[in-house]
Amino acid sequence: MNVLRFSSRNGRTPEIDRSRDNDVLSASSDAQSLALRIASDTISELSELGLLPVDSATRHLSAYRDHLEQSRESLSILHFVFPLESQLAAVQKRFAASFSAPVWEIAKRILPPAQFYKAYPEIAEACRLSGSVILDSTIPATVTTASVNPAAGKNLAALIRSGPSLAADDQRSPFCFHVTIPAPQWSAIARIHFGGDTKSSFAKASADASSSCSSSWAAAT
Repeated sequence: MNVLRFSSRNGRTPEIDRSRDNDVLSASSDAQSLALRIASDTISELSELGLLPVDSATRHLSAYRDHLEQSRESLSILHFVFPLESQLAAVQKRFAASFSAPVWEIAKRILPPAQFYKAYPEIAEACRLSGSVILDSTIPATVTTASVNPAAGKNLAALIRSGPSLAADDQRSPFCFHVTIPAPQWSAIARIHFGGDTKSSFAKASADASSSCSSSWAAAT
């Protein structure tokens, strides 16, 4: 199995390591690295847009890191920064425009690509940890990724393009299209794609972060 590792060049570039040693452990570790990279980039974008105080970044990233280490539930960093659905919806709208990641209300009607996940388990694990999904892979050399977080697309695309060819007879780098999933749909979509129940985890994240995040939102707006 090809395991995805991340180089230190700018701390951003994913690469393939074809070693078979400790495959499962390495895949899990690399998926967590990607989730944290997405979270860090998202926090930076939020701060630049004036949607989050810079001095709260460390706290949010620390809470998200703890979640990744302790839970199997699939949640985006945005769930931790903006636990209230009304806040998240407002941020999504602005983010979706900034990253050209349209909101797809039909996302909940699309069945997960089971064969893709089976063929590329390292990509499936990275999606699960980062609160993302592969929404469609049926069009040759094209992959549609989706998340509550519109900013996740760039890192997901880098991950997919760094992996093995998506078709033996097509060596082109795949075109990756990222769309935004409406926040109310995430629990159901994550359950269909990855199993489990995200409701309880999201509820806990909301309760833990509610007071601090509300104050951050108020300060930013």
